[in-house]
Amino acid sequence: MLQVFCDFDGTITNRDSIVFLTEFFGGGTRYRADILEAIKEGRLTVTEAIERELATVKVSWEEAKAALKANILVDTTFPNFVDWCHDRGHSLQIVSSGMKPILDLFIGELGIPFFAHSVEISSQGWLYRRKPEHDKEVILGAAGDERSLVYIGDGTSDVAAIPYADILFAKSYLAGYCGLKGVQFFPYQTFDDVRRKLSELAS
Repeated sequence: MLQVFCDFDGTITNRDSIVFLTEFFGGGTRYRADILEAIKEGRLTVTEAIERELATVKVSWEEAKAALKANILVDTTFPNFVDWCHDRGHSLQIVSSGMKPILDLFIGELGIPFFAHSVEISSQGWLYRRKPEHDKEVILGAAGDERSLVYIGDGTSDVAAIPYADILFAKSYLAGYCGLKGVQFFPYQTFDDVRRKLSELAS
């Protein structure tokens, strides 16, 4: 049996919700691009970047929710992957640097344990409330080593998971980072790819 930990934004979904909110309602695409460069160059931590991005978002939750549901999709292969993990006794948990209300909106009905952060929604700018005990490195570091740890991710915040993963699946930014740093990973596009590779490794 495996311990499977999975990112949410851009991994389970086709788009990152914080990036979408920033570009659609907040600072815009140029602002977001500058933030990403600051992360890459080490001038901002991921948390600092999220705080700055969300501070530019000044819409109500109802308006944001409607736009999120209209523009962001859950990978259609993810529910089958959830069932596959359950059937084989693999634990599955979601670890996100995003916001609890958004995870509830998209995957709450699946009943999967998840760790995410809080947000105070304000017309003066959304306030990101990081919960240190929900940081990816904290959750993964407490997982123990009695079972192999699988991590599935895509973005800047998933770099923190690399030291803890026995089996790493990466795409997008995370895959590029791993390639540059010589970190071994398995590429994927959908959760069918992840399921097939884990079945192959088990056999």
